[in-house]
Amino acid sequence: MNKLFDQVGGIISVRVKGRNLEKIINMALARGIYIWDVKKIGDSIDFKVRSSGCEALVNIANENGCNLEIREQKGLPFFKGLIKRRIGFIGGALVFVLTLYILSAFIWFVDVTGNRNVSESRILLTAAKRGIYRGAAKWNFSRSEVEKAMLCDIAELSYVKVDIQGVRANIRVVEKVLPKKEITGPCNMVAAKDGVVEEILVLEGQARVEKGDVVTKGDILISGIVFPEKSPYIVDETEQKEEPYLVRARGEVKARVWYEGYGECSLKTEKKMLSGRSMSKVYVKLFGRDILIKGRGIADYSQSQKKKTLRVIKSPLGEFGISKIVIQELVTEVVEHTEDEAAAIAEEKAMEVLAGKIGNSEQISSRAEIVSLPSDSILRVKVRVEAVENIAVPQPINRDENGN
Repeated sequence: MNKLFDQVGGIISVRVKGRNLEKIINMALARGIYIWDVKKIGDSIDFKVRSSGCEALVNIANENGCNLEIREQKGLPFFKGLIKRRIGFIGGALVFVLTLYILSAFIWFVDVTGNRNVSESRILLTAAKRGIYRGAAKWNFSRSEVEKAMLCDIAELSYVKVDIQGVRANIRVVEKVLPKKEITGPCNMVAAKDGVVEEILVLEGQARVEKGDVVTKGDILISGIVFPEKSPYIVDETEQKEEPYLVRARGEVKARVWYEGYGECSLKTEKKMLSGRSMSKVYVKLFGRDILIKGRGIADYSQSQKKKTLRVIKSPLGEFGISKIVIQELVTEVVEHTEDEAAAIAEEKAMEVLAGKIGNSEQISSRAEIVSLPSDSILRVKVRVEAVENIAVPQPINRDENGN
C-alpha cells in the first residue's frame, strides 16, 4: 500500500554532497520527511524522498551548505506534466486509434475466389444487392442469409461461403459441373483433323473410309445414313428393295496425324540475377500523405528491381494504410551456349509447345530440324511429331441429306 501512495504522490531520487551529511538526514527525519534507500557513495549520499517533502529537504541542504542534486523523478505528478506537454500527440494518437476502430466495423475489401465461368463482376454485383460491398457496415448483413440468397440468384453456383477477416470479405464459390450436351439424334462421325486412317471400329452406322485412306478435316468417316446391303441369296430385286434409314453413328477411327512445334535459343544470353543486396523503406499513409517511418538513404544500384506492397483502407476521411518498398540490386550475367546445347534447349521449348496440342495421343516419332542460318545469333528449331489418335467426332445430320 505504501508503494501505491508513493507512486501517487511522486518519488524523487536525490544525491546530497557536502559536510555533515548525517546531520541532514537527522534534520529531515525530525521534520517528518520520509527517507528510504539510503546509500553512501564516497562523499555523497543517495536516497529517495516523496515529492511532498522535497522542498523542505532543499531548504535543509541550503542551511547546511550542501549541494542537492535531483537524479530521477517518478510517479503520477510527473506523468501528468508529461501528458500536458504532449497533449497534442496523445490526442492525435487516440483519435487515430478511435478512427481505426470505427473503420474496422466496415467492409473495405471484397475478394472472389473459385469462379471460372461465372464472372467476378456478376458475383460482386449480386453480393452488393445482398449487403456486402465496399464500405458496408458489418452489422447490416447476415453471412448465412447472403450465402443462401446468392445461391438462389446465381443458378450456376452450387456452393457459396462468405468469410469476414477484419475489413476484408472473401467470397468463395464453387460452380456447378454441368453435363456436356450430347447428341442424341442421328449423326455422322466426321474427321476432326487431317490424317491417314490406321484403324476403324464401327459400333453403329456405315464406314465411309478404309485403312490407308487420306482424310481431311470434315470428311465423313462413319455415316449415320445406313443403306441396307443386298442379299446375294435373293434374286428378285423388288423383294429386297429397302429405303435408307438414319442412326446415331458411333465408333472410333484412329489415324496418323502430324504436329509442328517451334523453339529457339540464343547462343549468348544476358541474364539478370539478384546480387543479394537490398534496402527497404516503410511508409504510413495518413490523410493523403506518405510518412517515412523506417529506412533511410538512396539505393545507388546501377540496376535494380522494385517491389511494393500496399495495404490501404479507403474511408470517407481519406486513405489509411502502410506501404513497404523493397529495392533489390540486379547484376547481369552472360551465359554462352554451344550449338548442341542451344539446339537441345530450343527442341525442349518446341516440345513444350506441342505437349498441349498432342494431349493423350500415342506418339510414334519426332524429328527436329534446325532452320536458322549458321551466322544467326539465335538457333531456331522446328520439331515435327507423328502420332496416332482417334479423329472421329459426332456431327448432327441435316435431314435434307437423306431427302427428308
